[in-house]
Amino acid sequence: MQFSKIKEETISLIRSWDRSKSFGVDPLYVDNDLLTGGELEDRKDRLHDLFHTSSSVLDNLYKQLKDTPFMILISDADGYILKSWGNSPFIDRARKVWLDAGANWHEKVKGTNAIGTALVEKKPISVVGEQHYCQENHFLCCYAAPLYSPTGELLGVLDVSGDVRHHQAHTMGMVIAAAQACQAHLLLESAKRELTLCIQETDTIIDGYGQPLISVDRDGMITRINQDAARILGLPSEKCIGQHLSRWFSQKDTDEILSAKGPSFVEPKLKADSSGGEKIKKWIVRPVRDQRDRVIRTVLSPKPLERKEQIQKVNVQEVKEQSPTRESGIICNCPKAKEVFRLASVVAPTDATILIQGETGTGKEVIAQSIHRTSGRSGPLVVVNCAAIPESLIESELFGYEKGAFTGAKSEGHQGKFEAADGGTLFLDEIGELSLASQAALLRVLEEKRVTRIGSHRSKPVNVRIIAATNRTLSKEVEENRFRADLYYRLCEIELFLPPLRERSDLFDLAEHFLGQMAKELGVPHISLDQVAREKIAGYSWPGNIRELRQVLRQAAYQACLLRRTSTITVQDISLPREKGLHSTIHSKSGFWNQQEEETIKMAIQKTRGNLSEAARLLGISRTTLYRKLNQYPQVREMRKRVLKS
Repeated sequence: MQFSKIKEETISLIRSWDRSKSFGVDPLYVDNDLLTGGELEDRKDRLHDLFHTSSSVLDNLYKQLKDTPFMILISDADGYILKSWGNSPFIDRARKVWLDAGANWHEKVKGTNAIGTALVEKKPISVVGEQHYCQENHFLCCYAAPLYSPTGELLGVLDVSGDVRHHQAHTMGMVIAAAQACQAHLLLESAKRELTLCIQETDTIIDGYGQPLISVDRDGMITRINQDAARILGLPSEKCIGQHLSRWFSQKDTDEILSAKGPSFVEPKLKADSSGGEKIKKWIVRPVRDQRDRVIRTVLSPKPLERKEQIQKVNVQEVKEQSPTRESGIICNCPKAKEVFRLASVVAPTDATILIQGETGTGKEVIAQSIHRTSGRSGPLVVVNCAAIPESLIESELFGYEKGAFTGAKSEGHQGKFEAADGGTLFLDEIGELSLASQAALLRVLEEKRVTRIGSHRSKPVNVRIIAATNRTLSKEVEENRFRADLYYRLCEIELFLPPLRERSDLFDLAEHFLGQMAKELGVPHISLDQVAREKIAGYSWPGNIRELRQVLRQAAYQACLLRRTSTITVQDISLPREKGLHSTIHSKSGFWNQQEEETIKMAIQKTRGNLSEAARLLGISRTTLYRKLNQYPQVREMRKRVLKS
């Protein structure tokens, strides 16, 4: 059996060497394929679940290898190493052959090696010493096992690599066991997530059902209730759960509901002291039975909707199914930003409270408008800039006031923003600027879903979907006692993090979109950027993000079209503030990494005679990223000038 296994692995290695030759890999000189910092982070994000669920497995594996000349690596399905763990001096030697995060170890790049060959063969494999196709890797012994998702998709490879002088065959078994443990953790997390999604889906269906729904257990205790039903009972939904039906209905009516054997109509009357508004005369009772035909739940809902209301409900559902980006004109070709909009499209039709976090100018209000537009809510979107309203007036603005409530109050009183947004969405921008006192008042309204005007003792129910936004890090504000923890957790049922423009890969897509708008404004066919202008834009860090980009391009377009009478923007038209420090897209682990990266870029530029498009293609990065690299490494920029002159 052992001989058969060795023979099978040998055959796999022979096939791999044949492939390496056909790929044209040079065993004496390796043409490395490296990721930029932004591209590396994008690929890490795609395997976030794997890293998150497998952290304990990888930590234990690292502890076992901590004091040995071995390191742990995880690659994605394309062969790019995303993470590595190890210690000096071995890890320093490994970096010299780019056995580190950001490097591609697919067979097409590195020839026969454990990571690349395990990906192609789709099975565990060890590659020891001279079994490596490239000579510079002969000092390595490597053991790799593929990693699969719960649906069978190849995610990447778990690899342990070390000094060939310490090769031990049993290391392969340890790697296989660790890979299986990672997959088991991922499967467990997937199952938990599916269960959570099922519960959330049920809650969404209940809340979007279009009519009140109450579910009670066999003893008459409320287990689930949607907002419409909670308004009838006169309490927030979370306070209704766990209460007995007899709190609102007589014992006789309660017994009739619980004793129903099949779908039936009942006419229970709300007790006189119930504070609910709407009155329902006739309810349908539907028992829910288990496998042994026992009634375990009973669901109450009003009599069926009239046909006209049913049609309205269908129309609302059709609106809900639209994507927030489809009708909004949002430009988004960046994977990181696309994921934010994808999540926004999923939660738009729900009543979940959303917290949007991001730097100034990243488009927080734009995404809030998109979510409201596709939410299916018939009411308006009401925008409140919390930073623009004095603290003394914020509560009267949000909650309204009665006539004569305070000096200077309008004689007829004033409707607050919550009432104005009833049936719609309230967008609380710059919510991090609220004082602690205002935060407490806001929290009370969010929990009770009722608003009381200043100067009044009567509360009014409001059906408002809350979207909040801030450029602060609210979790840090909570730690430093500048923001209430209970309000933070109430707001962030769903969190959306908008990436800054410097981390987005669609800078020029956005620029072309804005230039297209400005061409229409100025009545010209088109406006474009020349190559030097593009380089300047790509090399800037955009602290003001999309808003700053639009303003800079607007000014440049007016300068070019109106003053110079041309439709091509040059570098002279672009006015950028002097930066204190450029934001690098690469966050290197060491000075050695920076030095190697700089040398690699130099080689690419020399090889392509200064052609940046060809150099970027050779390096496997975008031209935008390469422009930023030229700003990061002035010596490379000067070297390119010399190459172009020669």
